[in-house]
Amino acid sequence: MTTEQSSSPVHATADLPAPPPALFRRGDFNAFYTEEMSSVTVFLIHQGASAYEAADAAHEAMAKLLPDLWRTLEHPRAWLRVTAQRCYWRQSSTRATPTDPVPDRPGGTCPLTTVVISEFQQTVLDALRQLPPTMRTVMAWDLDGFTYTEIADALTMSPAAVRQNISRARKRLITLLAL
Repeated sequence: MTTEQSSSPVHATADLPAPPPALFRRGDFNAFYTEEMSSVTVFLIHQGASAYEAADAAHEAMAKLLPDLWRTLEHPRAWLRVTAQRCYWRQSSTRATPTDPVPDRPGGTCPLTTVVISEFQQTVLDALRQLPPTMRTVMAWDLDGFTYTEIADALTMSPAAVRQNISRARKRLITLLAL
């Protein structure tokens, strides 16, 4: 994260800090899953997904990494977010919101149990949803701690375009949030 980037308005619980990028053992998928699942879920929530939609897309993207693709990728964190984003976009927009609680995965790693959203954070999420899709996408990457160069590479944009979209999105968010 660069000095001009801010921290995420929606985050995993305070006692579960975001892991540093790529500090996982490539032979331990369970550790990778545990470290990344909540982050990817929040990443998708920043893009406008409901908690259920985000969890579904994040799980679908994780499943695509198996059995061995995740070991050979140069940037598995970025690949996971691009894939999860595509999975979210493919989901049906008419799907009903489930009312039953999400069943726990063995080992208690359901991402919905670690995502905590305050009233202010919900206000920020509502404002993010009002941004145009490109701005919302680059802001989600920015909020997830990726650098402008990493975002540009993942989204096949120039770093200048990323910087401009983030700047414009921040200005709109300031207006929307009356800050």
